[in-house]
Amino acid sequence: MRAIYQWAMGFSIVVFSFVLSGCSGIPVKQDYDVNADFTHIRTLQWLPETKQVTPKASDFAKQQPLIAKRINQAIASSLGAKGMQLLPSQADAFITYHVVVKTMLRSEPVSPSVGFGFWGRHTGVMFHTPHEIYEYEDGTLIIDIIDRQGNLLWRGSSNTYLVEQETPEKTTALVNAVVGKVLAQYPPKKMPTN
Repeated sequence: MRAIYQWAMGFSIVVFSFVLSGCSGIPVKQDYDVNADFTHIRTLQWLPETKQVTPKASDFAKQQPLIAKRINQAIASSLGAKGMQLLPSQADAFITYHVVVKTMLRSEPVSPSVGFGFWGRHTGVMFHTPHEIYEYEDGTLIIDIIDRQGNLLWRGSSNTYLVEQETPEKTTALVNAVVGKVLAQYPPKKMPTN
C-alpha cells in the first residue's frame, strides 16, 4: 500500500510540474523595425477601427466578444506590468491585434507494416492509408505596435489558438498566458552592432 501511495505522489508531482511548465510551451515570434527607437514609447492607444487592416480586431470582437474582451484586458495588464499605459488618445504609439484563423485538413499518417507470406519465400510490405480526413481550425494571435504615422514598428505573434476552454477561468488563463508571452518580447532587446 505504501508503494502505491509513493507512486501516486510521484505521479502527482510530475503532472503538477507539467501544468506549471505549460506556459513555457507557448511558441512566440517577433519582428521589428531595427531602426526604430522604442525608448520613447511609454503610452499606447488602441488603433482606430478605420486604420485597422484585415483581419481587424474590431471584426474579431464582433465574432468573439468575450475572448476579445480578455485579449484587451490581458494587453492592458501586460503593458501596465512594463510601466506602460493605455490612453484613450494622444499616446506615443498605437497598438492593435489580429486573430488569424485558418481551416486546415489533417489525416492519419501512412503507416508502413511488414507482412510475411506463408507460400514459398515471398514477403510483402503493406501500407495502411487513412480513410478519414479531419478538418480543424488553426489560429494565430498577432499584436502590432504602430507609430503615429501608421508605420509598423513591432509585431509579436503566437500560433496558440485562443478558443473557449472548459471553464471561463481556463479561457482567461490561456489568453493571459499567450498575450503575456507575446508581449514579454517587447520592447525588443536589440543586439549590439559590430
